[in-house]
Amino acid sequence: MPAPLTSGVDSKLDMLRRMPEREARPQAAKQLEVEFLAQLLSALRKTVPRNDFLPKAPSRDVYDGMFDHAVAERMAAGDPLGLAHLLAQPAQPGEGLKLRQGTAEKESAAPGLAGRK
Repeated sequence: MPAPLTSGVDSKLDMLRRMPEREARPQAAKQLEVEFLAQLLSALRKTVPRNDFLPKAPSRDVYDGMFDHAVAERMAAGDPLGLAHLLAQPAQPGEGLKLRQGTAEKESAAPGLAGRK
């Protein structure tokens, strides 16, 4: 029985699991941002009406997915959302993010200090 094929994402995850956390955390955060942006681009693509210039075909879907992923990798190189930077930082004890009215705010363990610099 042949060995099952793994996707590129699975092999990247396996590589990250074998790395020390200090090295793996920034790379995993960057990869998460790439995947998020690829999903975002795919969702945005679905909002654009299709025309007959490029008819719907399975090969086009594959190409669109590859294109979205390539564009997402280029976008993530500049960390446009700050997601990779935020996730790459180790969490400090007693600190976290708390959502308030649709925005993320840094929360401190000490009352009354949230959001102060």
